[in-house]
Amino acid sequence: MTIPSGTAAVIAPYDGDGPYPRAFARQGWRTVAVVPEHRLRPPAYRIAPIPAGYAGTVVHRGVRQTVKALRALGVSAVVAGSAEGIEAADRIAWQLGLPGADPASSPLRYDRGAQAARLSRAGIPALRGIRTTSPAAAVAWARTCPLPGYLLAPAVAGIPVEPVECADALQINSSWPVMRHAAVRYSGSAHLVLTELPSRPQYTVQTVTRPGPDGRPEHVVTGVWEDARSGHGRPDPAGPLSSDSRPARTLTLRTTRVLDALGVACGPATTRFAYRAGDEPLLVYSLAAPVVTPADEALRRTTAVHLVAPRMKPL
Repeated sequence: MTIPSGTAAVIAPYDGDGPYPRAFARQGWRTVAVVPEHRLRPPAYRIAPIPAGYAGTVVHRGVRQTVKALRALGVSAVVAGSAEGIEAADRIAWQLGLPGADPASSPLRYDRGAQAARLSRAGIPALRGIRTTSPAAAVAWARTCPLPGYLLAPAVAGIPVEPVECADALQINSSWPVMRHAAVRYSGSAHLVLTELPSRPQYTVQTVTRPGPDGRPEHVVTGVWEDARSGHGRPDPAGPLSSDSRPARTLTLRTTRVLDALGVACGPATTRFAYRAGDEPLLVYSLAAPVVTPADEALRRTTAVHLVAPRMKPL
């Protein structure tokens, strides 16, 4: 099937020379970068250069002004270029009358704490944990839920801040200031999540969601990857799984339920699970943006294969 050409707006692409323009260009589309003005950016990106490779750039100062500019450019698709772009992408797509998720529920598509709470209400098993700005509250929760270990991470997923494993209250307290500083620097939010330590192995599921014939979202899994753990603790890709393998089938079914619960309606998403055969898959996070994860980047360096491009097919 030939995909008609068009113009896509990529909201807050903070990765410099990222994959978005090239991936869309392969499908005959041009891209426009929508870059928030400096005061609206997280501190780490306030002096970031204008991304390269885009046909044009729109400075985002407010939704109404941005929508007017994008409408004049004939934009017919909107995607988030980073975790920070998800809320703006939802609002802009909504105002343009383009396929997109409900702006009222945007945090469900990037916030670990909001996701866990939503899955719990939907009856889908999730990691036990707490989302808070208070280390005292986190320690109090850990004392009511004694576990072999905990994971401390920014509430906002998809930012370049590695979670930290904590064994006890002392490590939670000592790790908190550094993690909070990093979270604020890269996301603008001081909220952290403390969860049970996810089991190994972990998996990354890549998807593209499009409106189906009946208008309901259809989630297409484009890849399932098992992550190995390197010596520095980051996930490295162990390789793609066959779609016929038991883990891939199990994770595909669970991903569909999770994306439905989180209101993912359109575009690419990266979803990570902790899963061991015989147990329920537990969501680590889901991000409704084709952000390059450490696993993506490690694979690109070692094999020249990019995991993002297959997810960037225009809608």
